[in-house]
Amino acid sequence: MKTLTKGILPYLITSLSIIGFWKMWTYTDNYAWNPEGKELLMLDIALTSIFFYKTFFWLVTANLFVLGFLQLRKKNFKIVGAVIVSTLIFPFTLRQVIDKKCAAHYYSVFHNQSVTEEYIVRPIEEAGKEIGLILTEKIEDKQMKYRRYAIIGLQKIDYQPATDLMGHILFDKTEQVVYRADAYETLRVFDNEISNKLIRAFKHQAKDSTEKKVIELGEYFYENLEK
Repeated sequence: MKTLTKGILPYLITSLSIIGFWKMWTYTDNYAWNPEGKELLMLDIALTSIFFYKTFFWLVTANLFVLGFLQLRKKNFKIVGAVIVSTLIFPFTLRQVIDKKCAAHYYSVFHNQSVTEEYIVRPIEEAGKEIGLILTEKIEDKQMKYRRYAIIGLQKIDYQPATDLMGHILFDKTEQVVYRADAYETLRVFDNEISNKLIRAFKHQAKDSTEKKVIELGEYFYENLEK
């Protein structure tokens, strides 16, 4: 019995640590400082889902590492080799699935959170590139909540597929100046062949005061960007 307890103790400690960490990290109060209406409920649903997905991933990954370490100490090299292969393949594949599953939930957190300005983009950064497609679809709605922060979020996760959308916003005369400037800044951050071409084309055709204001504001945003 003592041997059995000693054998499972490393896995138990690792598992409890992971569960505790993700429970605190996905605590609703982290994102709900001044919730209104259904915001708290939607945050609870989204964060609970993220908790289960992320906890499952890290339980599998971390306990594989523990298994490998313990078998290495026992010099069971065949098992260690199998664990290494599993650790390289399984978590990588699983993480892609988990990130895709969590993307919509992170967007729900982004949409329903009530935090101060400096924390608004955080759910996007935590979600990573998988949230990029959702953001690009939502940003097309000019009434989108936190639209400016969604554009900034695309910068943070370096979601290059949004290049064309940013070009569309930049050249759209019906857009507010600030959104066009945000798009300009994002294209500058992306710094790829298409984004640079769009920036040059916009500067070349910028004639009126509004378009010059877009460039001025966009350059100001870019120069004061927190990298």
